[in-house]
Amino acid sequence: MRESFRTVRALGLLGLLAGIVLLAGVAPPRADDTAETLRLAVGGEASFSLKENPSTGYRWHLDTKASRNLALIEISDAGYRQGGGDVVHQPMVGVPGTRSFRIIAREAGTATAVFDYLRDWENQPPAQRHTVTVEIAPR
Repeated sequence: MRESFRTVRALGLLGLLAGIVLLAGVAPPRADDTAETLRLAVGGEASFSLKENPSTGYRWHLDTKASRNLALIEISDAGYRQGGGDVVHQPMVGVPGTRSFRIIAREAGTATAVFDYLRDWENQPPAQRHTVTVEIAPR
């Protein structure tokens, strides 16, 4: 009897936390979400790549509402590479590749860039989310 009460109480707390997260407008993490941390000095830059298959309609997009302190960094799309080949401007149907992004640190502090993998025209939650935390040290 005591164990089931603890289980119910723990589930109630989890439900409460999930409700708080939803009210705050932040989607709870899912099993397929990924994250990484980049450590840069002001003026430093780094690149990262994410698997993408634009022929399915899915592409990576910066979620400015979920991101934080974006003024500290500059983010640019460094291109799409299909398979292991060169940059492709018109991808072949069904062949996946990688989308690369470049980040430049502009000011000291911590920025969080959240990227969503979704179809532009659908009003659905992203299929995947990737969070990049950029810790920027002064020069």
